[in-house]
Amino acid sequence: MRKTAVLFVLLLLLTGCARAELSTTEGRMTEVEPITTRPASHFACDAVFFGDSITADSNFETLFPGQRIVNLGVYGDTLSDLLRRVPEVRAENPARIFLLGGINALKDDNAAACLLEYRTLLEALQTACPDAQICVQSVLPVGAELQKMLGCRNMTIRRFNAELALLAQAHGCLFADLFSVYEKDGALDPALTRDGIHLNYTAYGLWAEVIAPLMGEN
Repeated sequence: MRKTAVLFVLLLLLTGCARAELSTTEGRMTEVEPITTRPASHFACDAVFFGDSITADSNFETLFPGQRIVNLGVYGDTLSDLLRRVPEVRAENPARIFLLGGINALKDDNAAACLLEYRTLLEALQTACPDAQICVQSVLPVGAELQKMLGCRNMTIRRFNAELALLAQAHGCLFADLFSVYEKDGALDPALTRDGIHLNYTAYGLWAEVIAPLMGEN
C-alpha cells in the first residue's frame, strides 16, 4: 500500500513538472519566433499582403514563387477600411500577415489619431489570427511635389514610422523599414514611382529583398 502511495506521489510530481515545462514553452511562444515552428498544414496560405493600392499593385506572387501568396490590397483603403476587412484576412488563415496602411489617412495634423487607429487594427488582426506572424511595414515616402497637396510631409511619415516600429515591438510583431529603401533626398525616389505615390512594377523587387528573410519556409 505504501509503495502504491509513493508511486502515486511520484506520478503527480512528474505530471507537475511536465505541466510546468509546457507552461514555460507556451510562454516563450508569445515572443516573436520563426513561423517555421508551426506545421504547414495548419495554415491555408503562407502570406497575406494586407493594405491599400500600394499593396494591390504588388507582384509578390511572382517574386516569391515558392510561397502561397494572397494579395488583399484595395485601392483607396484607409486604416478604418482595413479594420472592416480584417475578417477577409482571417478567412485566408495565413501563416504571415504583411500589413501596410496609413498613407490614405495620414496628415501632418492627425498622426496621433492615426496611430491609435493603427493600434486598433493591429490588435484586431492579432485577435482574428492569433497564430499568424504579423509584420508591420513602414509607410512609404511620397514624391516631393505631392507633400503640400496631400497635406502630409515626408517628415511626418518618418516620425509616424518611428512610432509604428515601437507599436510593433510592443505587440510582439516584426517591423520592416520600407521608407529608407524608397527614400531619396527626403522623398520618394522618382525612378521608383509612376506618380509620386505608387511604385512602378520593378520597384517591388526592393521590397521583396527587405522582407525575404521574414518569409521563411513552411
